[in-house]
Amino acid sequence: MRKDFSLRIKKLRKTLGLTQYALAEKLGVLSWAVASWEQGRFQPSGENYAHLARLAPPEEARFFLGKLGLDRDTVLSKWPESTVQLPEVRIYTTEQWKPGTEDRLRFQVQVPVLRDEAAAGSPREINERDIDSFIAVPSKFVPKGTGVYTGIYIRGDSMEPILSDRFIVVVDHTQRDPAGLRGRMVAALVQEGVLVKWLARESRLDRIILRSQNPIYDDILLDSPETNPIIGDVVFWWGTQG
Repeated sequence: MRKDFSLRIKKLRKTLGLTQYALAEKLGVLSWAVASWEQGRFQPSGENYAHLARLAPPEEARFFLGKLGLDRDTVLSKWPESTVQLPEVRIYTTEQWKPGTEDRLRFQVQVPVLRDEAAAGSPREINERDIDSFIAVPSKFVPKGTGVYTGIYIRGDSMEPILSDRFIVVVDHTQRDPAGLRGRMVAALVQEGVLVKWLARESRLDRIILRSQNPIYDDILLDSPETNPIIGDVVFWWGTQG
């Protein structure tokens, strides 16, 4: 039986009215790669699943985003429908957060959202001056609890159409090993500050490749970095389109 992803890719290609060669051109891969996906011989990388989601209508986009390791509720938080109950995520100022904190956290996890991207780092380094606000996230999305995660605002359009300007990404700082995060969305500390990018599958410990979702941006290459630039794995995001 053909694998689920192969049938979905073939269906998407036909929906778009494209040949295998034309779809490959849109994705920036060779035509044999598309053929092998449709035959079920090889599975797309996380980056290519993200590109397929960008081309797909919302219902199909959810499937491809789900292949990135995101559960259904998280995917729906990016591709909402009026008939779907979305996960309840609330944002609070530091002043609003303090009263009634215990009741608020019965089924939710407190995640501090940093005032400035450049302030991101290990949660132990965060102090009150770094915190712009808090979000209360249902615990099933952040199962490791308080103290593990921080939120970072997205700036600009480099991760469009998945992440838009002023979206908040939630970063798990316990997951920093590049070898285990290839193909995933990560937060990385570089000269420009903290950037949220795809960690390319061809990355190595001595050659980190950070890739935007928006194809107009060039890859960022970090050759033989003195320290590990990955500060965490992006496990959740929250925001609304325009």
